[in-house]
Amino acid sequence: MKMNPFRWANINLRKKSVAIFVLLVTLPSLLVGYAFLNRYDIILRQQFIDSTEKNLNTIEMNLYEKIKTVGDMTDYMIYQKDFRGFMQTVETPETLDQLNAHRASIEGFVAFQLMSKNYIKSITLKGLNGNTMQMGEPVEGLEQPWIDLANKNRGGIVWSDSYPLSSPWSGPKRVISLFRIINSFDDLSKTVGLVIVRLNESEISTLLKAAVPEKQGSIFILRPDGTVMVGGEDQLIGKLYPNEELLKIVSKSSDQIAEMEINGSNYVVINKKMRSTGWNIVTMIKEKTMVAETNGLKVTLQILFLLVFIFGLLALIGFELTIIRPILELKKQTSRLKIGDFSARVTVRSRDEIGDLGRQFNNMVLTIKDLIDKKYKLEIQQKESELRILQSQMDPHFLYNTLDMIRWTARLEKAPETSQLIEALSGFFRMSLNREKQTATLGDELEFVRAYLNLQQKRMGSKLRFSLLMEANLEQVVLPRRLIQPLVENSIKHGFVSRRQGIIRVRCYRSPLDELIIEVADTGTGFTADRLNAVYDAIHGKGLDESVCGHALSNINELISLVYGSGFGIEFPEEYNQAGACVRLRIPIQTNGQEAL
Repeated sequence: MKMNPFRWANINLRKKSVAIFVLLVTLPSLLVGYAFLNRYDIILRQQFIDSTEKNLNTIEMNLYEKIKTVGDMTDYMIYQKDFRGFMQTVETPETLDQLNAHRASIEGFVAFQLMSKNYIKSITLKGLNGNTMQMGEPVEGLEQPWIDLANKNRGGIVWSDSYPLSSPWSGPKRVISLFRIINSFDDLSKTVGLVIVRLNESEISTLLKAAVPEKQGSIFILRPDGTVMVGGEDQLIGKLYPNEELLKIVSKSSDQIAEMEINGSNYVVINKKMRSTGWNIVTMIKEKTMVAETNGLKVTLQILFLLVFIFGLLALIGFELTIIRPILELKKQTSRLKIGDFSARVTVRSRDEIGDLGRQFNNMVLTIKDLIDKKYKLEIQQKESELRILQSQMDPHFLYNTLDMIRWTARLEKAPETSQLIEALSGFFRMSLNREKQTATLGDELEFVRAYLNLQQKRMGSKLRFSLLMEANLEQVVLPRRLIQPLVENSIKHGFVSRRQGIIRVRCYRSPLDELIIEVADTGTGFTADRLNAVYDAIHGKGLDESVCGHALSNINELISLVYGSGFGIEFPEEYNQAGACVRLRIPIQTNGQEAL
């Protein structure tokens, strides 16, 4: 059966996320966890063995250094004249000073060794001439068998097994001792004395137990013949180890790892042969203790895999709540918008990219609704304007020709001022009745305002003064026609009713935000605080009575909002409304061919 390549693409987002979680998180976690736990015992067992071998190597090096140091010490005693003199010189009145000198030198050397090597318990020197020195902790015990063995060895080093001694200082203890016959330096076949160096057995036992604690197994030292030298049970010391299989494993080769069973328990046997002595450091580790050591780690790993699964599930839930559900809600609201329901809104619950997407959607719906409303309002306003024009339409050519005829008649009657007024009125009507364009440049608008103010100044005489100011490079800025003249007309109509004279100032400039600012200010009666608030509320749709501000301000503000958006329109700067009135228009700067910002 051929699989449809587009089938996956047609699955919805929620099912895809669940499939991805199962295929890429759950199944891999289970498979990896199963495989890892199966291999875990083997890996940790090998690590345990490697760690034990490393510990045995450390023990071997440590014991080798101690044994070699003690052996070198006895070598020094053979060749040092004070030791040989002490063992060979018979004590007489004539030799007493010489013997005391030997004793002082020997005591200094031995004291240094005892202080610097805390594993040395005591040192005994015995000369065949009867001279004896006991240094360190005094001890008593059965040592004759080892002395006899040293005599048989004729100068070779003899190491004892662990054996018990008693000390008046610290009570019973066990030691491992070096026994060595000292031969004459001049005649090696002639024995002159005996040296005994006793090592604290607890120091060696502590070193061995640090590698293998008792709960994990046992560790002990075997001689090359298989007798137990130190470690293990005290009753086995000096006896052949009672397990032949172990002895075979130890005798085959050094540094060997083997497995064996004793009394139904499985053991791992690790053997490490010591240099120079031929001793074997043998460890027997119980398999079950190795497994027990790993059980805690396996439980930890199982908990870890469970936590990975739980966190993965929580991640899926979080993915559902923070991404999938908002996207599905956005899809639902988009479908509502598609059929023309502009009440569609996405509930925004976060400030991340998904939340931004929801906010952008809500803003888009509002923008589309505003654009549609703006288009309808502009069309309705345009139709109303056309209707008003049709109702009051007058043939402009008839008006222009009539005014031109009157102007020439005034000239013929030698009335130049009347002729100029008629000419200004004709120009004003020409610009006012030009309905071909909906926009004009700022320069043309100011010329239209200038023509209007010139006519008003002729009418009012010295009562009216005005000034028109425009920042350079703003002449070609495009704006809707007849925005400024109604404001100037309002100033004359409402500001100068009770005043004998006044000034109107029109100022056009570019703001720091790169916007066009048009200010119409007068020195008329101005606004009271209550009236200013009422006018502000009326033009922004917060009041019901437009008569408060007149139709001009309301229409201008509505026109600017429709053309440029709600962020632009009429303002009343407080700093200019203290003496007189000031109305400010704020619109974006645009030239021919540009759209409003």
